[in-house]
Amino acid sequence: MTADTSLSPDGTEYRLPGPDESANEKQALDAITLQQRNLGRGIVVVQGMGFVGAVMAAIVADAESRRGEPIYFVHGHQRPSRRSFWKIPVINSGKPPVNADDPEIPEIFSRCVVDKKTLRSTWHDHVYELADIVVVDIQLDATKPTLGKAAEGYCDLTAFRDGIRTIGRHIKPDTLVLVETTVPPGTCEKIVKPTLVEEFQKRRIDTSQNPPRVAHSYERVMPGKQYVSSIRNFWRTYGGVDDVSANLAREFLCNVLDVAHFPLYLMASTTASEMAKVLENTYRAANIALMLEWALLAEKAGVNLFDVIRSIRVRKGTHDNMCRPSLGVGGYCLTKDPILANWAATHLLQTDVKLEYAVRSVDSNDLMPLHTFDIIHQALDGELTGKMVALLGASYLQDVGDTRHSPSATLWKSLVEAGAVVTVHDPLVKTWPELKEASVHKDLTQCLKGADIVVFAVGHRDYLALDPAYVVRATGKTPLIVDCSDFLTDQKIREYLRLRCSVRGLGKGHIRSLNFP
Repeated sequence: MTADTSLSPDGTEYRLPGPDESANEKQALDAITLQQRNLGRGIVVVQGMGFVGAVMAAIVADAESRRGEPIYFVHGHQRPSRRSFWKIPVINSGKPPVNADDPEIPEIFSRCVVDKKTLRSTWHDHVYELADIVVVDIQLDATKPTLGKAAEGYCDLTAFRDGIRTIGRHIKPDTLVLVETTVPPGTCEKIVKPTLVEEFQKRRIDTSQNPPRVAHSYERVMPGKQYVSSIRNFWRTYGGVDDVSANLAREFLCNVLDVAHFPLYLMASTTASEMAKVLENTYRAANIALMLEWALLAEKAGVNLFDVIRSIRVRKGTHDNMCRPSLGVGGYCLTKDPILANWAATHLLQTDVKLEYAVRSVDSNDLMPLHTFDIIHQALDGELTGKMVALLGASYLQDVGDTRHSPSATLWKSLVEAGAVVTVHDPLVKTWPELKEASVHKDLTQCLKGADIVVFAVGHRDYLALDPAYVVRATGKTPLIVDCSDFLTDQKIREYLRLRCSVRGLGKGHIRSLNFP
């Protein structure tokens, strides 16, 4: 990979645009936009072609009127960095830049780019001058300096503010800026609007007559089989910095989403909408964190906690959303949103409130993989040096190829530090960018070969279907089998026991009482 290229996950190199290409791209953007306006279509720019932005762009581009005509033309904007520029040519070829187990994703990109021609991606900032609506989907993360000390976490808004500043330098005064990014409560009021006002005033725009139009509406993306549906066919909360902004957001969302079956919920302010997102995810994070304590108790009491949870979930409407323990919590939301809220309470909302319970849930979830390490460590009487471990699953969620903040990474590091030799397999992961020192095997049999320990870390369908006899045969040993979240039925556990394997499971204290047939 050279300094002027961008490398895609499949290893393809794409050349970064040179200075001489700017004028040509600007001319192309003007021509496409004029053509689309002549067809009566609004112009939407989606800022950020990541896991949410790219699919959101396709959904907007796919929206049609009652007469079956496209409502919008969408420019997807991605900064031309070595890390991400490859997404632009990939999208413009009619392919998605995200990998997920939803057949609708490649279909919608092909349909919008190739057939309808309502979606195109670009790197040129001139595109914001052409927009009627800008949807902000750029990344905003929380930093946790020390594992297990989430109270030290903070949010660096520099890159996010720069993205908003870019918008403010170019957009028309009446353009709606709709923030979808999960942000600390108060961001639209304290960061987005003031930044746009500052840029407008630099352009000599009278902000008393032309105040920035800013709204917030968060998505609930669920990677997996329902990726597209979780954006288009799901309830939305939204709010605006004023009534005009809120009404513009409502009109746009009604055009794009299935609001007939999933009505919108209007909040009194953008801060309320922002708070709804982080509270929603904090609730889930705390629910999961609670389960770790009960898993520890179940293991010592000889109880199958997952049976206990199943018995409770039959109470529909009150307890059917009870979470279960697992290797840990990963992904982009639950690992950071409580920290965003806690940071915002002081730095944006200027309160003296400390969200201590929310922050402790992050600590519990971040440290949860260490319990699986302890299970392995105890099963081997503390001797892991030179032991071969097959770690099945690098992603953070079953049947999803997303490795961001995967708890498997924490377990991998702990095992390696203890002297184990860890091989990794994941049928949906080609590379593990967050853990470059860990190679991901493509061949499961090779990954299992010689393993003293087999860890079922993620519940991919491929792993749930594995025959115990195959696993034992592939290792060539009678390995320790570790079930991180009820991936193995009692029947399969008995079969492993019959094959003379030792079996341990998080929250599965009943294993020691099982007898093989």
